[in-house]
Amino acid sequence: MRKKTFVSWQYFFSLFVTATFFAFVSCSNMQQEKRAEEDELTLREITVDMAKSIPWTGALEGDRLTAEIGTKDGISRGVALSPLSVLAGGEESDILPVYPFLKDFGSLDTTLLSDDVISVLDGFCAALSHGENADSFIASGCMYQLALFIRDMKLDLPEETPAENSAEKTADKTKKTDKPEDSDSDKEEKEPEKPKVTFFDSFFYGQPYATGTMYEVPVRFTGKERSADVLIFLVKEKSAWKIDELQILKSELANGGK
Repeated sequence: MRKKTFVSWQYFFSLFVTATFFAFVSCSNMQQEKRAEEDELTLREITVDMAKSIPWTGALEGDRLTAEIGTKDGISRGVALSPLSVLAGGEESDILPVYPFLKDFGSLDTTLLSDDVISVLDGFCAALSHGENADSFIASGCMYQLALFIRDMKLDLPEETPAENSAEKTADKTKKTDKPEDSDSDKEEKEPEKPKVTFFDSFFYGQPYATGTMYEVPVRFTGKERSADVLIFLVKEKSAWKIDELQILKSELANGGK
């Protein structure tokens, strides 16, 4: 009987020790989890405090964000607002124009170019593109600029036909005066036609830099065999605009161009 009692007591004692051990471990884990939660809350509070201490700026154009833009003066409320309806309402003066922009060239806004400057640029660029004489567009004392520019651009202009001997011209004129009157077609002296060349097919201008007395205009020339970006400088000479400097920014040949 005593042996059974001893075994029972030992069994209950083992259960007590085991329960005590698990209770201790459980309490230890709960304390660790509680500490972790306390640390996490502390970090959250620190973050909130840091956010509160940052000097945030106000909303940009806050009045526009809250403004009513469903209607506009001069446009009926029944008309949906759109770029076309605004233009039709006569408000185009409120809209700033948007000009194309080439990454390797710049803006194509040429509103600063006056009609006189555009006329000079058109004449010079057209003459240069077709290998024609452009001396009249160059400022006095700056003709060397054009000569160096043509050389550096490797624009091979056709050679002019050599002038005839003056004595031969005089003799020829004397013979013609001894002959009876010829028809109008015979009276006209036919000059040999110069071979036509085309260096560039087109050109366009970029946004200029202007001071009132000077213009700096970027120009892009394009063609089948070559292309070039050039800076053209113009100054006021007496009452006319003239080109006083030419600067090559980029010049390329393609498809075997010479």
